[in-house]
Amino acid sequence: GHIDKDSQDFPAWLHSANSGETLFSQTRWWRSRWNWWVLDVTGSNQLQRIKGQKPFVRRAGIVALYRPRVIFEEYQKAGESAHEAWILFSADGEVRKRLQALTSESGYRHFEDPSQFVTHGLRAISELLFFRKAGYEWHVKASFITLIAQVCTSQSSDTGMPQIIQGHGARSAKSGLVAEIEEFIWSRIDEQLRVIDLAKRVGMGLSAFAHRYPLHSGESPYRTIVRLKIEAAKGMLIHEGITVKEAAARLGFSSEFHFSRCFKRMEGMAPSAHARAMNVKA
Repeated sequence: GHIDKDSQDFPAWLHSANSGETLFSQTRWWRSRWNWWVLDVTGSNQLQRIKGQKPFVRRAGIVALYRPRVIFEEYQKAGESAHEAWILFSADGEVRKRLQALTSESGYRHFEDPSQFVTHGLRAISELLFFRKAGYEWHVKASFITLIAQVCTSQSSDTGMPQIIQGHGARSAKSGLVAEIEEFIWSRIDEQLRVIDLAKRVGMGLSAFAHRYPLHSGESPYRTIVRLKIEAAKGMLIHEGITVKEAAARLGFSSEFHFSRCFKRMEGMAPSAHARAMNVKA
């Protein structure tokens, strides 16, 4: 196939990304007003208001797009928490025109994201910027462009609001169960997670979850926990130059020995040997 050179210019650029869980220390309305476009998603129902208007409940998983300098507020209650992911970005040319059309005069737009394409995309960009593995700039740019393209080409629902994002690609192709579990693990990568914690996350009993999960993922829940922790450890050892003992402590392993044994089973070599092989001091 052929694509015209003039159509390959993508006038949008990323400023920052974040993903994680916030524990609220006080009850208040939290006001946000950015000089850039904001794309975000929340993992729980959230009371919001836009430009000081009547509050409404934004359902978990609903994606929001805000124009630059639009004031939006989120109600935070002391003792509760919220898991969110977002990016700040700028846009020009045709991309800016499309985003303005989506947000219209209200200054914002909500999207249904049935495949959790945006949720995983925002999380992936945040992970790439945090771990900064070799070539991360290329991966961030590709993920960001794909994400914005999907938002700009979202489909109207029967009611016209919210729009529906039709996700595709390797991450969105994952089972919803697997995707939710992996996101949960990443959000608590520094904790000593148990399989029962994963089962509770998706509202299942331990036995049923332990049986069902491998049918979707091809591996046991415990292996998923260890695999993602080892992925995080590799980034720390290679790019931060921390010791094996420090990596074990930061990732919630019971001991340096336990961490090293899990690492060797996954990678075929000890973490210190892996770090030396990558020319990084462990």
